Amino acid sequence: MLIITKSDIGCVRKVNQDYVRFHQKSDHEGLVVLCDGMGGHKAGEIASQMVCDDIIESYQNISSFHDHDDIKNWIMASIEHAHQKVQLKSHESPEYEGMGTTIALVLCVDDMVYISHVGDSRVYWMNNGLEQLTKDDTLVNVLVDSGTISQAEAKIHPQKNILLQAVGVSDSLNPSFLEKQIENGFLLVCSDGLYNSLSDEQIVQILCSQEDIQKKSCQLIETAKQYGGQDNISFALISTKGVVHL
Repeated sequence: MLIITKSDIGCVRKVNQDYVRFHQKSDHEGLVVLCDGMGGHKAGEIASQMVCDDIIESYQNISSFHDHDDIKNWIMASIEHAHQKVQLKSHESPEYEGMGTTIALVLCVDDMVYISHVGDSRVYWMNNGLEQLTKDDTLVNVLVDSGTISQAEAKIHPQKNILLQAVGVSDSLNPSFLEKQIENGFLLVCSDGLYNSLSDEQIVQILCSQEDIQKKSCQLIETAKQYGGQDNISFALISTKGVVHL
């Protein structure tokens, strides 16, 4: 397993409110946390870093997990703890009021991956094609599910960025949870700045190139800026192809 993270301010924004971190305990276990902050001034930047750091620190303090239930309980508790921490911070100053963040969390343990998210940051699995593993917590997704609009219409809908829940903002959270057995391939954890700039076909083309994972990562950033770059662009790319010593 090899993990690469990248974050770029993009072509338009003046502040990068994305934050992405990982901690790898061994060749067969590692955690990625990616957050896309929201809020005025630097509030979103503070919220996203707080959540990432809080969950990574919690993971570093755990020696091992007993079973799958133990993993799920830890993930849910960690997100809730970070949620409450941001809420408390938001009351400290008027400039922090209403700050929050999305989260996408991926924990790889041997050949299993455990995924949770809140908001519209995504996790994809790339093997025989690109598969979106998370479902955006957005208004347009509700409209798509109800048949009110199509997937094509959702991509250009004027309210596509309206979130139904976010860490630090919502009264209560309902994070997703998914566990999946994986083989050789790539896990892509990303903010909306990446997938709103690139089509699935463009992402697949880059991930299927003959370049090494570091060059693939650079190409994702460069191409996203070339074809969009309207928002911060951040992602983690996890290669599960064999064992790589860091």
